[in-house]
Amino acid sequence: MRILAAAFCATLALAAQAADKPPTLVQNEYVFVRATAKLGIRDGFLQYLDRQAITFAPRPVNAYDLYSGRKPSSTKLDWYPTFALVSASGDFGVDTGPWVATWVKDGKDQRAYGEWLSVWHRDAQGQWHALFDAGVGHDGPNKTAALPEAGRVDQLPPVRGWQPTTGDVQDEIARAEVLFSNTVQVRSPLAAYSAYATAGLRFLQDGKLPIVGLVGVTRAVSDKPASVQYLPMGGSTAPSGDLGYIYGMTYKSDDADHKNPLATYMHVWMHDAGGWKLVIAEEQPLPPPGK
Repeated sequence: MRILAAAFCATLALAAQAADKPPTLVQNEYVFVRATAKLGIRDGFLQYLDRQAITFAPRPVNAYDLYSGRKPSSTKLDWYPTFALVSASGDFGVDTGPWVATWVKDGKDQRAYGEWLSVWHRDAQGQWHALFDAGVGHDGPNKTAALPEAGRVDQLPPVRGWQPTTGDVQDEIARAEVLFSNTVQVRSPLAAYSAYATAGLRFLQDGKLPIVGLVGVTRAVSDKPASVQYLPMGGSTAPSGDLGYIYGMTYKSDDADHKNPLATYMHVWMHDAGGWKLVIAEEQPLPPPGK
C-alpha cells in the first residue's frame, strides 16, 4: 500500500509540475487562437499584445492602442503556426503561418486570406506577450501543414564565445541592416538575400503566397540594382543575443529627407557561427499618397 501511495503521490507531483510548466511558443499561439474565437478579435488580441507592441496599419503604429480604440466586430479570425523559432534564452521567439478572416456583407459570406508574423517575449511568470504582430494578405488559402500544439519548438543553441550586451546586439543588427540595404542598391536584391539570409528564409509579400527557402526567394527577386533604401524605425532582441528583429519603411534611394515611404518592412535576424542572417522578411507596399 505504501508503494502504491508513493506512486500515486509521484503521479500527482508530476501532474502539478506539468500544469505549472509555462506554455511553449506554439502552445501559446493555439491558446491565443481559442481566446480570440471566444472573446472576439479586439479583446482576444488585447489579452496577448504587449503595451508597446507594433503593427502595420498600414504604417507602423502601437498595436495595443489601435485595438483598444476599435469597436467589437463580428468578423471571425482563425490561424495556425507553420514555423516557430525560440532564442537560446527560451524567452524570446518568432512564429508565422496562414490566417483566414470570415464575415458577412450584404447577406453574403466573405472570406480573406493571408500570412501573419509575430514576435514574442515571455515575462517572469512565463506568460508570452506579442512585441510585434502584422502580416500580409493573398488571394487563396495556404495549405501548409500546421505545427502540432504539443510538438517540440525549434530553439537556437548557445553560440560559444558570444556574450554580447543588449547594445552590442542592437548595433550588430543595425549594421547588418545597413549592409543589406546597401547591397540591394549597389548590387541587387538577389545579392542581398544571397549574402544575408538563411537557407530556410521565409519571404512574405502582400498579394502573394509566402516563399519558403532561399532558393525560391532568389528566383523571385531582381538581379539588378534597386533604387530602394531600408530605414529602420525600431525593434528588439533576445536576452541571449541570438535573435532579434527590426521594422521600418523603405524609400527611394534619392529620397534623402524620407518624405515618401514606399512600403513597410519587417526583418527577423538570427545569430549563429556565421554571423547575422535573415530568417523572415516581410514587405507590404503603402498606398499612394492621398489614398
